Amino acid sequence: MSGAPGTFIRDGYHIIRGVFSREEIANFRQLRDDAERDWCFVNGSTERPVVVGDLLERYPRAILKVVAHRAILGLADSILGPFVQLDSVVLHTSEPRSPEYYNGVVCWHRDRFGSFPVGTFTRPLAVIVFVYLQDMDLKTGPLRVIPGSHRNPVEIATTELTEPHSQERIVSCSPGDVVVIHNNLLHSGTHNVSEDERRFLGVSYTLSCMGSRHDTFDGPNCRALLETARRMHDRRLMRLLGDDDQILTRQNTGFTTAHTGWDEWREEDQRYAAEASEERRAVADVWGWSP
Repeated sequence: MSGAPGTFIRDGYHIIRGVFSREEIANFRQLRDDAERDWCFVNGSTERPVVVGDLLERYPRAILKVVAHRAILGLADSILGPFVQLDSVVLHTSEPRSPEYYNGVVCWHRDRFGSFPVGTFTRPLAVIVFVYLQDMDLKTGPLRVIPGSHRNPVEIATTELTEPHSQERIVSCSPGDVVVIHNNLLHSGTHNVSEDERRFLGVSYTLSCMGSRHDTFDGPNCRALLETARRMHDRRLMRLLGDDDQILTRQNTGFTTAHTGWDEWREEDQRYAAEASEERRAVADVWGWSP
């Protein structure tokens, strides 16, 4: 297999360069500031949060364009199949640390729903996306990955979780680059020793049969977005927001023979969407873009 899915299957991660413009990145940084102030207000606290979540409900105009972005969601769909459910969207910040932490490993880990690999690729239970909001170098704290550790039984002793690894790769990124990883991939952040905060927008997708385990998507804005998706006959957007109306007929497949039906299901979904082409055009005019 070639291209992005093939790279992801081989290495456990894939980089998509230049997905978002400098202007969009500046807007995300402003969104982080706004979300932080809102969090402090509703919690009656001056303590700044490290992570702010429930972003799709709170800022639908900005966040839907991220989680439904064709390059990002398209890659998730090619890996998970037409079963992609949004699990969470968060803005993460880490404060600068002192210079002695330069090039320091934060902590090697695999992500939620992960398991110890057995030597072969398995479809992930979650796909994690990092949208970086600044240059990620050894000062700001780049992502570190161990390529292939999503399928190979790479083990790290508890005493070595904060040490560099002989097989590690440093993932240098520019603002607007996106990194997509398998939830079984061993990865770590790097301590931030720059003069600025380290910021990224994080998105997690899971299989629609699992449902959401993090954000709830049951607030008024998310419910309205789901109703709009239904009007447009947009099954992919419906799945993303927690309504997979095809799961009962599509979930029991690929058990005894290699699965070959994903493309057929996508074509079926496209035909269904074509039945609401006028609604889709009307919504695209309002949104200024088409999912």
